[in-house]
Amino acid sequence: MDTNKMNFRRGFAVFIAFSLLSYGSTQAQKKEKAPSPLSAGKEGKLIYTPDSLGNRIPDFSYAGYMAGERAIPAVPVKITVPLKKGDATLRIQSAIDYVSALKPGNDGIRGAVLLDKGIYEIAGSLTIRTSGVVLRGSGMGRDGTILTGTGKDRETLITIKGKNNRTVDSPVKISSPYVPVNSASLEVSEPARFKAGDVVIIHRPSTQQWIDKLGTAHFGGGITDLGWKPGERDVDWDRRIISVKGATITFDAPLTTALDIKYGGGTVSKYQWEGRISQNGVENLQCRSEYDTGNPKDEDHRWMAVVMENVQDAWVRQVTFEHFAGSAVAVLETAKRVTVEDCKSLDPVSEIGGQRRYTFYTSGQQTLFQRCYAEYGYHDFSVGFCAAGPNAFVQCESHLPYSFSGTIDSWASGVLFDVVNVEAQALSYLNRGQDAQGAGWSAANSVFWQCSASRIDCFAPPTANNWAFGCWAQFSGDGYWESSNEHVQPRSLYYAQLS
Repeated sequence: MDTNKMNFRRGFAVFIAFSLLSYGSTQAQKKEKAPSPLSAGKEGKLIYTPDSLGNRIPDFSYAGYMAGERAIPAVPVKITVPLKKGDATLRIQSAIDYVSALKPGNDGIRGAVLLDKGIYEIAGSLTIRTSGVVLRGSGMGRDGTILTGTGKDRETLITIKGKNNRTVDSPVKISSPYVPVNSASLEVSEPARFKAGDVVIIHRPSTQQWIDKLGTAHFGGGITDLGWKPGERDVDWDRRIISVKGATITFDAPLTTALDIKYGGGTVSKYQWEGRISQNGVENLQCRSEYDTGNPKDEDHRWMAVVMENVQDAWVRQVTFEHFAGSAVAVLETAKRVTVEDCKSLDPVSEIGGQRRYTFYTSGQQTLFQRCYAEYGYHDFSVGFCAAGPNAFVQCESHLPYSFSGTIDSWASGVLFDVVNVEAQALSYLNRGQDAQGAGWSAANSVFWQCSASRIDCFAPPTANNWAFGCWAQFSGDGYWESSNEHVQPRSLYYAQLS
């Protein structure tokens, strides 16, 4: 072959290679230019880009006390319990009952029980059963108020608990063929049955078609006992109707999982709940559990410090927790619009394993944990079974936990971890398969924002998505990732949405 032909072929090969590289670069640039699902525009205003069905990243600012619309109040003191030696359970409970009998103000608040500085021994359990009652100490440090749960009983130290006497009317079918994530309105077949001010349950069924789509009917091994069954993973949002116009009802907080007629659609039902309480809090003190100091895995002592159920618009703030085996704060399924802030859990005492050291935990909805610290826990910041959301953990830190933080059971939707740092463990949204008795897909339509951990799992389930922005970790998952190992603006998604 002569020299001219060889040079031509070499030149042509270089041209083809360069063209292919240019084409690949152009396609990559086109892909990179696809709009982000969330970005900051002029003056920091958030810009959301929905998908083809109208689903978008949820608004998490509805989490917390009064859905973030009002600050936690400074409740006036109505009675003080002086410090005395011996068991203080009866004296403090009597003070709680005294304030519970007072007439509430227009804001629903009755008053606060104030505890002096020093150590109060609690051989039993303290319970707030009435709206508008707050338990307050005189400081969360060692020189403040300390409630010490004595004895070898696993009894909860403080419970805020209304009556579980909710009654639900017959359901009305949702007529909208598709209601996207973050929607706060939908159409119903019988709008005349609703009016502004009604409280409702918006119900999303877990049908066989949806379970088959997720692939959670069977997790392998030829055994289906742990597979999902129809009706076992339903989601129920607790909302208040703002307006009714034609067939459209609008409610006070967005939905966190889409309602699709292909997978059963949904229903809306009015309810009445006279026994649910509100405007309750625990604040400015330390909760401590006695334990066998010779046994670092002792479990014959207090498990739970504060448990909340059948309650809304409540809070725990400025509380230190020491030596509990289970949870510092557990917000149960029947609780909503709860804020837990400026709390820390120190030196838990228990075996290391399931149902232990779930430090700050919620299975409720519209729960906000902010500026909380935990050490040596298990699931320090965790969301439980089919939690309806939105729920948010903001500016929290987990020091040397034994397991991951994140969604720990089935299909928690609308979860935000925002500026959360987990040292030497993971943050996780994934399909847990057979783990946790067949948890399967644990998170849907949930966000990691500017978080750090040893590993971050962000997987996208069928029919939903999960997103991670500006996170620092080893990465795993096929969810949406943006600006990994980089800082993003705004610094906090929750506070940007709240503003």
